[in-house]
Amino acid sequence: MTMRLALALVVACHAAPLAAQNYYVPDNAASLGTCNVIPFGSSTAGSFYNNRVQMRLTPAELGGLPNLVTGIGFAACNTARATYGAIEVVMDHIPSAQAWSTTFASNLTPAAQTVLSANNYAWNVIGTAWNEIGLQAPFVYNGVDDLLIQITTNNAISPSAFRRDTRTRLFASSANLPLPTSGSLGATASKIEVSMLMARTSSHGIGCAGGNGVPALGFTGSPQQGGAITFQASNGLQGGIGVLVFGGGNGAPYPFDLGVLGAPGCSAYTDVAVSVPLLLGPAGAGAFAFGIPANALGFRFFTQFASLDLAANSFGFTTSNYLNVLTGN
Repeated sequence: MTMRLALALVVACHAAPLAAQNYYVPDNAASLGTCNVIPFGSSTAGSFYNNRVQMRLTPAELGGLPNLVTGIGFAACNTARATYGAIEVVMDHIPSAQAWSTTFASNLTPAAQTVLSANNYAWNVIGTAWNEIGLQAPFVYNGVDDLLIQITTNNAISPSAFRRDTRTRLFASSANLPLPTSGSLGATASKIEVSMLMARTSSHGIGCAGGNGVPALGFTGSPQQGGAITFQASNGLQGGIGVLVFGGGNGAPYPFDLGVLGAPGCSAYTDVAVSVPLLLGPAGAGAFAFGIPANALGFRFFTQFASLDLAANSFGFTTSNYLNVLTGN
């Protein structure tokens, strides 16, 4: 059974008790709090180049009811691009009465679920705002235990630190791999936004330059049920032709290096399930409005822009960043 089908079945079977909601721990103030580089890395390689962090959230902080965790966000201190050789997010349940162990594995159970696992990951964040990290799968939260979140980053370069508070976290950082199996406890956990079936869009990846700069893909609106989101492509070839590709996954083998096809520095970030042609205006921009069905709850997809640019490389296309889109309330 695919993860998407499993999610659809969970939503259908639990439609009554599930409620779309954001939870902010400890608060919704994205511009307040000390800036901290763990676990998302600092501006250069060094002591915080590789990180592992565990944090836990209580049932009271998460509504005290069973639900689906479909996204987590963090408050960036500055607008920047964070890059990772590898990033992983794992979620699990831990009884509220269970004490912390300083050994990471001892806090996890065999039922722990990986909700994000990616290589060569780029995360485009906006300062003093909540930024969805870009999960690939949901986590079924039981509403009774604490939610344990483990984040591991390797080769982490982030010109933007992220806001923290004074809750407990378990952490380890190192300039080199492997990371230690045990860490230190400290009252410096990241501020966090936990989304449950809420509409979310996040920007990831890096574009490659063509005749009109680096193609970029942004958006206006929101992928809310019954609403609309408009995808906005820019920096394509002036008066040219582009294409929006829509796919269902960004895991391995993505990102796929298009250098092997003659487009060095360009990457494909998702599979191609649907493609939509775009006529680009004099500035190299185009837009595509996408209506969200009223019953589209918890559907995740990925989209990227490519510009036809025969002079740029032998492949004939340049590519943009990509968007991770989750439909919801």
